[in-house]
Amino acid sequence: MNNPLVSIIIPAYNRGYLIEETLKTVLLQSYKNWECIVVDDGSNDNTLEICKNYAIKDQRFKFHERPSNLSKGANSCRNYGFELSKGELIQWFDSDDLMLPDYISEKVNCFSDEISMVMCPGFYWYPITGEKEPYDLVIKNYLFNDYVRWESKVLTPSVLFKRKCLSGEKKFNTKMTRGQEFEFFSRLFFNLKENDYYIVNKPLFLYRQHSNSISLKDNVYIKPNKESMVFIALNNLERSIKIKDIELIKYQVYRIVNYYIQSVENKHYKNVFYIFFKFSALLLKINFLFFIEFSFWGSSFFILRKRSYKIEKRIRNYKIE
Repeated sequence: MNNPLVSIIIPAYNRGYLIEETLKTVLLQSYKNWECIVVDDGSNDNTLEICKNYAIKDQRFKFHERPSNLSKGANSCRNYGFELSKGELIQWFDSDDLMLPDYISEKVNCFSDEISMVMCPGFYWYPITGEKEPYDLVIKNYLFNDYVRWESKVLTPSVLFKRKCLSGEKKFNTKMTRGQEFEFFSRLFFNLKENDYYIVNKPLFLYRQHSNSISLKDNVYIKPNKESMVFIALNNLERSIKIKDIELIKYQVYRIVNYYIQSVENKHYKNVFYIFFKFSALLLKINFLFFIEFSFWGSSFFILRKRSYKIEKRIRNYKIE
């Protein structure tokens, strides 16, 4: 590709204490043909002032506020930023992470007519101590399998997309409160062929780890978040059934059983009913005996409305062949 325009899209909400550091690393990119679109989600700190100042001193920075008719959240901001973008290549980025100087150029140089997206790993970054922990992005089986099992850690900053591969594709799900990127990438990677993507196995960004990270809040049972994760797991189970990947099917079944038990234990009956009926329908496609087993013991679990280790053990230990 000959010097294509890269659209960097950053959602922001009350990031005044971090976003200037992020924007500085955009400004210092060795690759110069980019536009950086920041979409604010209703900040009430100095985020707006910082972003507007960058837009004044460099016209490649563009600042927008999320329209009031769009639902609140980073997903809406990401989707809206894509609508505003003009680049041939699309890079979603987060307002608390940092780009290394060759973050864009290294990936742009790997595109060809066949390649629709280029990925890279990064560093888990602990700014308080200054520690940077690199990780590899290596495919052991195939991309969808490795990603869904979190064997291959593809993060939001990892992927640079050709715009045309996103055309007509549903972007980020604005109804989800957790795992939005995971749902998006799972959906996208499912139909991706091996020669459709390229991996630069070189850390090119800093992925900030701090106490406010959403990823550190998973130990708390938050109902909307669990509903989002169940939605993802059930859809990935359905995809796994379509490609007849027995190991991936087992992996998803185990996760869904866990979610079912958690939902019963936390009296989250909306989730209980959703899992029971959707999961049962999928089990019919996998194993009729397990369908009968789960229908009986799963409904017993719900009737008891409390944790039963005997029933839990029975469901968990069922072997899918």
